[in-house]
Amino acid sequence: MEPSSGTSHHGTHQHHISFQRNGHTWRLQWQSGDEGALVDTIAALAADPNCPLDRFDQTLVEQHLQFESK
Repeated sequence: MEPSSGTSHHGTHQHHISFQRNGHTWRLQWQSGDEGALVDTIAALAADPNCPLDRFDQTLVEQHLQFESK
């Protein structure tokens, strides 16, 4: 997982992480304060049987967000 963050020209803090899964690179990007929406989205993707992401990927993202918030 490759985390990074920066400040956009609007003054908001932008974050993103990327990781590889089943030969695909997933890049997730969000603004500070949108972590709840990201968790909800990754949970919905992990629950979708047509999406290659699973509960492991969901947990990985959630742990990253917990670490980043400290």
